Amino acid sequence: MQKKLSPATPKLRAEIKNNLRSWQICERNGWYIKLSIHREVNILLMFTSRYTAQTIVRYFTCEDDAVNYINFVIDKSAENMVKL
Repeated sequence: MQKKLSPATPKLRAEIKNNLRSWQICERNGWYIKLSIHREVNILLMFTSRYTAQTIVRYFTCEDDAVNYINFVIDKSAENMVKL
């Protein structure tokens, strides 16, 4: 049974909006990449394959780990499913 989530309060929404930076989607080697950073330490990466629609979402607190993961994914063929 799934836990019912409570709606975000206006104060929480404002806090997230004020501390969130996000960039436009870019494409590399058939992967669409979306990057968001919250409070300068929480990094959210989203990848979607142009060909298979496989979506990969990963969260990092270390910038070096995030960069290594970006390089790992874009080195993989977007035409095939990536095994994680």
